[in-house]
Amino acid sequence: MKKQFAILGLGRFGSKVARELYFKGQEVIVIDKDETVIQGIKDQVTHAFVGDISDELALKEAGVADCDVVVLAESANMESNIIAAQVCKSLGVPMIVAKAHNTVHGQILQKIGINEIIYPEQDTAIKLANRLTSQGVLDYLDLGANITLLGTKPLPTWVGQSLANLDLRNRHNVTVVAIRRGKENLVIPSWSTIVEKDDLMVLIGTEEALKKLNLDVTHRT
Repeated sequence: MKKQFAILGLGRFGSKVARELYFKGQEVIVIDKDETVIQGIKDQVTHAFVGDISDELALKEAGVADCDVVVLAESANMESNIIAAQVCKSLGVPMIVAKAHNTVHGQILQKIGINEIIYPEQDTAIKLANRLTSQGVLDYLDLGANITLLGTKPLPTWVGQSLANLDLRNRHNVTVVAIRRGKENLVIPSWSTIVEKDDLMVLIGTEEALKKLNLDVTHRT
């Protein structure tokens, strides 16, 4: 279902979000005070406006009040970002996602009642640090409630064994939900599946259980 998005502020982050949404077939309105930036993106979005994102009249004229989602992508100017957030709330925008410059900024946005607050640089840095410091762990996703979804290469002791013999679920309270083998994806693999050296195993379990397997899952802060 097509939705209407407004991206307020077009730095690298905002421009990327706007283009990706538009390429996915969504209606995208962008607003930025830099006319050169607007000229550069106008053919890659639905509507592009030159204006101050903290100006209520400019947001109304651009049709922000009619949007399903607003992304406040400008965070360097915290005052402008916060005012824009307040204006969008007053316009009754149902979903507001705001980029925060730091945790204090994020706390202010939270008090305003912003639906989702993101820290792109911080999140990217954490993900990179986890990848660089992990031993064989390719990626992981914290699902909340201490549950983690993890993509990892198999431990050497697992190679050549069937999932039935490993019995990770009963022995370690960890479940193998998928195995990627070259271009093949084995979703919910059978117990007879033999683990191969180059497999990518997708596991789910508590962080504590996964740590006991010596996969070195760095604690996410």
